[in-house]
Amino acid sequence: MQFINTLTVLALVVVSFALIVAVPVLFASTEDSGRSNRLILLGSSVWVALVLLNWGVSFFVA
Repeated sequence: MQFINTLTVLALVVVSFALIVAVPVLFASTEDSGRSNRLILLGSSVWVALVLLNWGVSFFVA
């Protein structure tokens, strides 16, 4: 279970860094803002899901 917890933390860090770079770039681009908004919403949803998954896994590890 510790290994799964480590993987969820790693995935959360990777998605966080990707969002740190992607959100300003997508907001700065002026072309196809609807697609940019969907990508930001999808990335945010994945981030929230990973936070909840990490909470659930860490509940069993501790």
